[in-house]
Amino acid sequence: MTVSYTSGCRQRADSLIRVQGARVNNLKDVSVEIPKRRLTVFTGVSGSGKSSLVFGTIAAESQRLINETYSAFLQNFMAAMARPEVDVLEGLTTAIIVDQERMGANPRSTVGTATDANAMLRVLFSRLGKPHIGSSNAFSFNIPTRRASGAMTTEKGERFEKKVVRDVVYQGGMCPRREGMGRVSDIDLKELFDDTKSLNEGALMVPGYTADGWHMRTFAAAGLEPKKPIRKYKAKSHCPKSR
Repeated sequence: MTVSYTSGCRQRADSLIRVQGARVNNLKDVSVEIPKRRLTVFTGVSGSGKSSLVFGTIAAESQRLINETYSAFLQNFMAAMARPEVDVLEGLTTAIIVDQERMGANPRSTVGTATDANAMLRVLFSRLGKPHIGSSNAFSFNIPTRRASGAMTTEKGERFEKKVVRDVVYQGGMCPRREGMGRVSDIDLKELFDDTKSLNEGALMVPGYTADGWHMRTFAAAGLEPKKPIRKYKAKSHCPKSR
């Protein structure tokens, strides 16, 4: 296992994470000093102890220390975490642990949204950024493009001016078809019914809808022709007009 980081001035003691005698899993008395506020890369072949040092030792102890700050009442509902096998582990602060697994079912659930870093970055760029093409909404993945027409009232001091707007476009970055999710969720009608069959022939393939069931009798009583194939129905209602 190799630990590499950017070079610079000599690090102070409070700007280092000091690990001495780490023995988690396959580690054998590993000692290392990791600089804070810098990008550090752990490289090595599979099984060399990268995850044991980063996740099993440093991140595990950071999480354990955070849990100890909670009240005794809350700690009763939390999983007990043992101290990692290490002689000295100093300089730890709050850690954000990013695993290789998805955080949730929604692809928009990222490290930025879970830690509120995304909201802070948006505020930062809204204050310091200088967009050159359209508004900031044009680069947002969850805001669609909108069009408007009609009358618009603008406020100028204590006066209000009303003017007719023919067509105004508010640019957005979200695809209207995929809704910014990268995929389309839709219903496959072929899985619900077979349009070559009639209701009596079992055209509906939805569980619970059988040709001799009460649903079909209800459809027939409403005016649908149970012997007619689904594809021959028209878009307009086939129910008889009320008298």
